[in-house]
Amino acid sequence: MDVTDKVALVTSGGSGINLSFVKLLVARHCRVVIADLSLHKTAEAWLASLSLTDRSLVHFHRTDVTSWPDLKSALNACREHFSRSVDLVVLGAGVYEPSSNSFWADLDDESSSRYKVLDINLVHPIKLSRLAIASFIADRKPGTIIHLSSIAGQRSTIVTPLYTASKHGINAFVRGMAPLGQLFGIRVLAVAPRTVATPLFHDHPEANRYLDTKKDFLLPPEEVANDMLALFEDATTYKSGTILEVCDVERRWRVVDLLNDPGPSGPASFTSRKADAVDDLVRMLDPEGLDRNGNRASSVVTD
Repeated sequence: MDVTDKVALVTSGGSGINLSFVKLLVARHCRVVIADLSLHKTAEAWLASLSLTDRSLVHFHRTDVTSWPDLKSALNACREHFSRSVDLVVLGAGVYEPSSNSFWADLDDESSSRYKVLDINLVHPIKLSRLAIASFIADRKPGTIIHLSSIAGQRSTIVTPLYTASKHGINAFVRGMAPLGQLFGIRVLAVAPRTVATPLFHDHPEANRYLDTKKDFLLPPEEVANDMLALFEDATTYKSGTILEVCDVERRWRVVDLLNDPGPSGPASFTSRKADAVDDLVRMLDPEGLDRNGNRASSVVTD
């Protein structure tokens, strides 16, 4: 399936992995609605560099993905701006579990009644998937939905339990939607990378705290974007329900099996300083340094 002349909606297309994918789409003359709160400076620079013809292929629609009306508005923007309904929906918006509004820090924030990590990473892609499916069926056309999962959906950790739960949820949802391919020609898929060199690490050096920059490998966002393009274009290989792991370069990708899967592999599938994250968590939970079991936190196994 060729993306040329198709219409795509990409949440969080203003930076990182999703911006790299938007660039691939535009290079292939695909029309794109970027649904994001704002454009990163790299996105603004890229748009400014485009010819008038290519620039006309991109429309920015300000979107808060935690708002269901905003999600519906973003989907409608495809038809309103390009006079055609959407062909491809990419659920790219996601956040890592922050130090605030996280599972471990929520007792200090009584002003919020929701976990933003789950609203962004799990609820938004599920809701927008439902809207997209309704659009595809109403228009009697095939469609593709690509979720941004993670190898965290194959693992577990005490450090970021909400983030991990959200990615396990995405994997289960994608697999559950697999029959849509046979029933309606709608493919629901997911790409599952690990650590990617996104603006998070450039703009916020503190995000590197649990990385060893001399040992750990950060995936180029372009590699993940290539993976996403392959998911869309190669419908024969990547059936609905596919979760495609990307932890290596040069298209060394791996389909994740539901049962008896060997687990993530590749240079980007691990980081070297996970024990430091557990130590920091223990200090946050027990600032007086009490160690009830007499064990070092760093001895705790975490994925």
